[in-house]
Amino acid sequence: MKITKILIILFLALIGFQSCYYDVEERLYPNSGGCDTTNAALSAKVKPKLTGYCYNCHSASNAASAGAGINLETYTNLKAQVDNGKLLNSINHVSGTSPMPKGVTSKIDACDIAIIEKWVANGAKDN
Repeated sequence: MKITKILIILFLALIGFQSCYYDVEERLYPNSGGCDTTNAALSAKVKPKLTGYCYNCHSASNAASAGAGINLETYTNLKAQVDNGKLLNSINHVSGTSPMPKGVTSKIDACDIAIIEKWVANGAKDN
């Protein structure tokens, strides 16, 4: 009987302590599920996206044959595509532009687009 009472008290205590347990997901897992667009610099965040998605066709060596003559490897060429709106329109699959990457029905990752958009919104600097 005494053991039963002790077990019941321990059980209730365990339930009581567990009900007070509270985690804040943002504190436990910072940047989980979110898209970090801070410091959207060309060299740190944008170039790696362009390398992965664009340079197969739009590099100095491939632009003439596979990239419609558009080379995105140099800042000057990239900035021209930003300034005329084609870069963002293409990666966002805006009607009237060629959706990129070519031959892919879905857009590139939404977070990657957000990073590129943030860089453009910040002036598309050569940083």
